[in-house]
Amino acid sequence: MFKRIGIIALTLASLLAGPSTAMAQAPCECIDIVMTRMYSDATHTVQVGYISGYCSWNGVQYQLFGTYTYFQVDEVIGSCGCGPIE
Repeated sequence: MFKRIGIIALTLASLLAGPSTAMAQAPCECIDIVMTRMYSDATHTVQVGYISGYCSWNGVQYQLFGTYTYFQVDEVIGSCGCGPIE
């Protein structure tokens, strides 16, 4: 009887410990942060706004400053979340 309870306890302990060790060994996930510059026309001479990214608790967040246009140039300015996935 006591042997069976010990086996059940060890099985439960290994099930509970299993996911935490697997999560600690998970690969890193990096997400690029992009700066999008908005221009007044296709010549890209007058910048009228930009979208800037930043890291937050929920990943990468973006915010528009100025005016949104369809004449855009993207540039990677960094990365976010380059650590173990939790």
